[in-house]
Amino acid sequence: MTRLPRPRLVGAALLAFGLGLGTAAAAGLAPATSPDQAAAEGLHIFNHDQFGGVRTCSSCHVNGGTTAGHLPGGAKIPSLEGVAAQFPKYNGHAHRVVTLEQQLVHCIRGGLQGKPPGASSPQMTDLIAYLTKLSKGAKMGQQFK
Repeated sequence: MTRLPRPRLVGAALLAFGLGLGTAAAAGLAPATSPDQAAAEGLHIFNHDQFGGVRTCSSCHVNGGTTAGHLPGGAKIPSLEGVAAQFPKYNGHAHRVVTLEQQLVHCIRGGLQGKPPGASSPQMTDLIAYLTKLSKGAKMGQQFK
């Protein structure tokens, strides 16, 4: 997927969005794009980008992740609504704290069999913005629906 360069949101803008402040201006920034635009682009990536792999995020997380989905083997997975409020969280199998970004990398490498975007890439920023939008109003530490 070819994308034209555009000015990006920075972490503080996403934090402001995630905290319900709504705009990067609330964080003292003057971005060229809005959190809503980043989330819309994140949804497009979610539905269409294979990251060089064999699937898209929506292959398993149907309806943009807003309803329960299924893994390729048929196992059911929960909705992604509220998922951003669960991170960072402790992963007992790995014996470490995992961030939302690290979870996305894991899913893209494993589930999509693709190459994850870089940590500060436009694609990663937009995917996180989309998942944050799905989590608006969720309590921190809330479990999947």
